[in-house]
Amino acid sequence: MSSSNQTLDLNWRNGPKSMEIVTNILRLLTDIDSKPSVNLRLGYSTKADAVQLQNVDGAPMLVRRNNTSSRGTRKMTGYWVKFLKTATLLNDMAVDMQPLKTRFIQYRQVGMIRPNQLTILNVDQQQAQPHEKLEIVKRIIYDLAMTLQIHPTAFGIQQEESGTFKTPFGVSLDNEIVTDIFAYNNRQRTVFKKKPKASPGTRQLRLHGVESIPCLVLNVNVKMVEGRVDAVVVVEHRNLSNILDMKHVLLVMTAGFPSSATKEYLHLLSQHRRLQVVPFLYFGDHDMGGFTIFQTLKYGSKNSAWASRMMVCPQLEYCGPLKQDLLESVGLHRRQWEAQYAADHPGVAKDVADRDADRWYSKMDKKIKGKFSHHTKKDSEVVRSFQKLGWLDHEPLVKKEIDIIIGSGRPSVSLISSIENLLFVPD
Repeated sequence: MSSSNQTLDLNWRNGPKSMEIVTNILRLLTDIDSKPSVNLRLGYSTKADAVQLQNVDGAPMLVRRNNTSSRGTRKMTGYWVKFLKTATLLNDMAVDMQPLKTRFIQYRQVGMIRPNQLTILNVDQQQAQPHEKLEIVKRIIYDLAMTLQIHPTAFGIQQEESGTFKTPFGVSLDNEIVTDIFAYNNRQRTVFKKKPKASPGTRQLRLHGVESIPCLVLNVNVKMVEGRVDAVVVVEHRNLSNILDMKHVLLVMTAGFPSSATKEYLHLLSQHRRLQVVPFLYFGDHDMGGFTIFQTLKYGSKNSAWASRMMVCPQLEYCGPLKQDLLESVGLHRRQWEAQYAADHPGVAKDVADRDADRWYSKMDKKIKGKFSHHTKKDSEVVRSFQKLGWLDHEPLVKKEIDIIIGSGRPSVSLISSIENLLFVPD
């Protein structure tokens, strides 16, 4: 893994071989078993300077500092039992070269590490709960990954799929994806004098139309046979593919908070030479969740700052909708509504048409204003987190909108509601 003395930069594409993982895990567990304390890099570090906004390759992004925390091995017994159990599972996966999803690791039975017969804390492994909470399993995996400076995916942790995309007519995406992370990282890189047609543990996959975003994509090639891409639009909700039908637009749907696969895929698209000249536009829910997703996609997140370089989309632009857009949307579509009304009611008197138009306007205006909800204490905490990380200084439009939201006290409305009102839908 590529890490400096100051920051962590972990990438599954150049992970260690499976037996190197086994050696590293055993060495760490031996230290835990024999030393009064060990230095860990915590995946969710609470240190004030653990995550910082830095310029990397000319783009601001969140990076994880290479700092450690000393933990005694004779204290926090519960933590070390969970740590031992998770490390044992990852060791078994590397030995068997069997990748698993995190939720399957959660329920997998623990085996005993050999040849070392560890006596950590004099606690038998069977005292560990057979089924730990998923968040605890993830936290321990991250602690272990950061400490050994190995990307969690290189351990055999399979990424979860959640996002989708929709290509315009005549455009397809050719992907080289890794199907077996252990086979891929175990290959003898120095043996190949020329690039092979297909790397070990990979396969080619062509996608077009509405598709799920694949995991572990090495390369993506944008092919424009009969069509073109004028913009890449990123939205939060999957079902918007049925509402938004824009020609020459590559639509990426994160399906809520974006998965690692979605962030990596958007990053690869942002680096493709054919898409360097087109805008990348983000439309999200008009709430703190929508702003957080934008931060994650463009600048990275605290929990994955150790891989920001391969997960961010530096040219992503925030496009709203802004609160003023939403409030003005009904008035902008009144003329269209009146034209549709006249077509549906030929010969109607002008005063009747004006009366019905006023009623429609009043109804829709009340409807959209009712979609806004009061901001909460948690929203204020999220804003303070934004300010602390510093990315708002690079986004004056977002900063201004958040100031308006907090000042008015009624900030949030979903993007689905936004689209319903920004697009003309006859009542």
